[in-house]
Amino acid sequence: IEAGQALYRGGNAERGITSCISCHGPNGKGMGLAGFPIISGQHAEYTSSQLKMFRNGTRANSHNGMMAGIAAKLTDDDIDILSKYLSGLY
Repeated sequence: IEAGQALYRGGNAERGITSCISCHGPNGKGMGLAGFPIISGQHAEYTSSQLKMFRNGTRANSHNGMMAGIAAKLTDDDIDILSKYLSGLY
């Protein structure tokens, strides 16, 4: 949980990973008017599959390819811990 929370809230400047909280908010409720979706409370498997699809280019429906650029920098472990963290975030 701590590793997922750290990545969600702070990203990883060293690896060029923007924090998720920047667009999706502190509770993962998104910012509807800006087009950033709710990501909290999703099943971990779903979130993981979506992040991997952004990473490999099979999903490309984010603003200016923003999510593809971020997901490209995520490892499988990053995706796993973020997915598990988000499933319990409300």
